[in-house]
Amino acid sequence: MPVEIIADRDIWDTFIDESPSGLLFHKWDFLTITERHTGYTFLPYGIYRGEELLAICPLFCRRMNGVTVVLSPPPMQAVIPYLGVVMGRNYAAAKQSKKESMLQAVADGLKEALRDIAPNYLSMTFVPGFHDIRRFIWDGYRTGINYSYTIDLAPSIETLWGNVNAKLRTSLRRFEKEGYHLEEGDGLTLFYETVRRRFSRPDMNIPMINRDYFEDIFRAYPDHAHVYHLYDRAGDLKGVGTTLEYRRYILWVGGPKIDGTSANEYLQWCLIRNAKEKGFLEFENTGANNPNLNVHKAKYNPDLAIFFEVSRKDGVGRVAEWAYSNIVNRPLIKKRFVPYIR
Repeated sequence: MPVEIIADRDIWDTFIDESPSGLLFHKWDFLTITERHTGYTFLPYGIYRGEELLAICPLFCRRMNGVTVVLSPPPMQAVIPYLGVVMGRNYAAAKQSKKESMLQAVADGLKEALRDIAPNYLSMTFVPGFHDIRRFIWDGYRTGINYSYTIDLAPSIETLWGNVNAKLRTSLRRFEKEGYHLEEGDGLTLFYETVRRRFSRPDMNIPMINRDYFEDIFRAYPDHAHVYHLYDRAGDLKGVGTTLEYRRYILWVGGPKIDGTSANEYLQWCLIRNAKEKGFLEFENTGANNPNLNVHKAKYNPDLAIFFEVSRKDGVGRVAEWAYSNIVNRPLIKKRFVPYIR
């Protein structure tokens, strides 16, 4: 069979560990925890050519009011920025003709899987680096471009410091002089308190799931999921952020400014140093699509990484999308129906 459901956790995770593009978001426990908290059914598809597992693709399916929706990732505000297809370890080093043959097999396998599901609305957002989406374009999918910021950590820390915007360096020196310091947290309470204020608002476009989700992720991945607190000299909390440290160092979900200070600037620099000290080759600060944050994030001189989204919907899916955008997504209605951090 060119495509089938993978039921073995070890087969799935071994594939992710061996694939250069596999991330913690793709790991089995991360996905099953997401299934449990979102109400979407996790479909762990593997795409084969003969006996070779070419790629995996985690899909999340839900049927609501007669509408079948398939997403990868499921709707979660900034928690999983991308998911989609993960190619095997042999893909990156293959010649172009071989790559195109492998991608065609993947496209054929996904067609077979989706033919059985028959979604009214489908959306997949791929990881940065998965750029060849021509087969989806040729099949009539709508495409979208998203952005993320990455910092190459190969240069020395002195070079990384010199790359930072001059005005920002002045600000960072001030925080260091005033005794601000980073500590790894041993619990998530402070993180919850700050993030709850940020996300628990009815004007957010996509629901943020509840705090139990983060507890389960941190419990499942104690070596890879971390929370960091920034304190001033007096021991008062001035910043909080979480990271995913697997293959690349990702600044994951952070808190808003505390007491109106710009201490998050120093928090990010401390995390860049932390990633460098731990030997990571890349630091990623997701969310380069937000114009309100880009001016700040660009001050660290990151590279701009792109990642693609493909989507398709039939007539029923278009009606459902319109209803969500124009009715359910209104603040007063949404507040009653979507799950917020609590």
